[in-house]
Amino acid sequence: MPASCPACGGVGYFRADVPIDHPQFGRVIPCNNPAHHADRLTRLAKVSGLLQADLHRRLSDIKPMKGNEAMLQAANEMLASPYGWLWIHGGPGNAKSEVLIALVNELNLSRCGPAIYTKFTTLIDYMRDAFNERKQQDRHGPDVDLGYIARFERLKTIKVLAIDEMDKARDTPFALDFRFDFLDERYRQGVNGETVTLFASNTNPSQLPDPIYDRVRDGRFKIIHNQAGSARPNMKP
Repeated sequence: MPASCPACGGVGYFRADVPIDHPQFGRVIPCNNPAHHADRLTRLAKVSGLLQADLHRRLSDIKPMKGNEAMLQAANEMLASPYGWLWIHGGPGNAKSEVLIALVNELNLSRCGPAIYTKFTTLIDYMRDAFNERKQQDRHGPDVDLGYIARFERLKTIKVLAIDEMDKARDTPFALDFRFDFLDERYRQGVNGETVTLFASNTNPSQLPDPIYDRVRDGRFKIIHNQAGSARPNMKP
């Protein structure tokens, strides 16, 4: 923690100065001074696999251009009032991933997290590894999928989960089963305001199987078509 923090002296937290019968007595309250922002983002980045350069991304860094107005508006609305699902789809290279990463950083800074960025293929690999490892240890035991269940429970309760490249995973039986079960759980939590899930894909989510798409298009959530073209051809060395 930074020793220069004027609020907590670098400790990073306070203990509530309240009477012993107060509900917050003895509780640790994190210090929200900006001096801690860099450390907080670095710790969360290690969990979500972000690169060091990703920690600097903010929504204000993404330039408005023809076709991305709806995406930026929806992202800023999500930042102002984190709720439910936001699904952004559109062609490659038009800053969908940058928006997800920026939202993760900003929601972490505003203490609406923890917010985690990942790719859908990474989630599937993470779950498949747990399932396969347990099966190899005991092919006939009654607890064959405890590792899978533990990871599933851990993932489904992440406060803010940004899932990129939702359309890049192969449609194996394992991936299809996991996708439905996982999104169904996040849907229930999203409706109840318990978690927030952000998605990005090249393809329109209307191409998903009807039971999943019916959840995505819930009127309380948003589907945004980012119509901007790819910015990659104009990148400079």
